[in-house]
Amino acid sequence: MKRIYLYLFIFSLIINVFLIVNDTKVLEAKDQHIELLEKKLKRTEDSLATIKKRIELTQS
Repeated sequence: MKRIYLYLFIFSLIINVFLIVNDTKVLEAKDQHIELLEKKLKRTEDSLATIKKRIELTQS
């Protein structure tokens, strides 16, 4: 009976380690994706500001 508990404990430990490692990889990938989107947003905002300045200059 003690062996069954030992095997269950080891199995649950292995599963937990796998979940932690996998979640860490997923979170890192999501962080990289968020950084990429933030860079694109900044570039778009800069482009929009440039276009607004050009419109203001042409209307003056």
